[in-house]
Amino acid sequence: MSIHFTKKLAISAALAFAISAPVMAGTYVSASSVESLNGSLTSVSPAVNTPSNAADYLDDSSALGYYGPIGSYGPLGMLGPIGDNTWNVSYWISAVGDWSEWSDEMTDHGGPLSEQGPLGPNGPLSYNAYNYDLPAINDFSKQLQTGGVWTVLGPAGPLGALGPLGPLGPIGAHGYATDYDGRYVENDVEVRTVDVPYQGSVRTYELVENYDEGYAKSKTDNDTSFMVEGYIAWPYSEVDSYTIHSATSQYVTVLVLPEYTLDDFDMVIKDSEGNVIATSNSGDYVDWIQLPVEANTALTIEVELYSTGHYLTKDYRLFVTGSTEHINTSDITGNHQVALPY
Repeated sequence: MSIHFTKKLAISAALAFAISAPVMAGTYVSASSVESLNGSLTSVSPAVNTPSNAADYLDDSSALGYYGPIGSYGPLGMLGPIGDNTWNVSYWISAVGDWSEWSDEMTDHGGPLSEQGPLGPNGPLSYNAYNYDLPAINDFSKQLQTGGVWTVLGPAGPLGALGPLGPLGPIGAHGYATDYDGRYVENDVEVRTVDVPYQGSVRTYELVENYDEGYAKSKTDNDTSFMVEGYIAWPYSEVDSYTIHSATSQYVTVLVLPEYTLDDFDMVIKDSEGNVIATSNSGDYVDWIQLPVEANTALTIEVELYSTGHYLTKDYRLFVTGSTEHINTSDITGNHQVALPY
């Protein structure tokens, strides 16, 4: 049964996220807004002329679709390195316990959280790499930046160094033990951030936790850097609520990945007064939203299970990735961007 056919089924549920304060004036991008381009890149600026077949990457079977890198079979899905299954690398890393002391030694000698690592001044998020090297590859790679057509696949999204697959996540280089709730702990004290040396100073980054669903629902001080493995229980009408906060002005990317390809989730983001400010209800793509937020912002994100085509549990993986204050502007425009109501 196809996703498009099962969208006609009358099965729905909701998942809510609380994030308080208005978002920055500007535009957001979502799977739905990119889908509305209908395969045409003519409105996008800078122009997307290279590679010559760039528009092919808007096909539903391409990078943004259910079989792409943000889909069920990609590295963020249950077959990838993160999860509680015996084939997931993070399962074995968490079993080792705390090895943060050794991680500190690696940092002193050029490890992943050192100045020579991906979060350092020579990594993919550095000023030169992000602003000059990335767009210099071709026009497609320019659109991997925040505000771009394929931004969810880019270095500031869940697949990048700030996401769960990078040094800050469950298979990362920090070495902190993980408790039952998914928190990182050292000597029974929760650890939320790490410092990375950066040109004579340090940059502080939020760790990427894989929270237990129940704990994440009850947590009132979630940041913009975590994931949740959750599910919608029968009769598929429950609402899962999570409170998160953006400590800095940045772009926040939210991805809802169905663990099974026959599930279709839609998503809206609301402000602290309950007004809808961003939506994603694509039928062809895995749903995601990226929007700019001001420091100390709170929002409510609601994800609806629009349809299903199987009898297994309705499992999802939710990823929240903040770009940090070091990447909080964009010079990209186009019809794939939707104005925020501020």
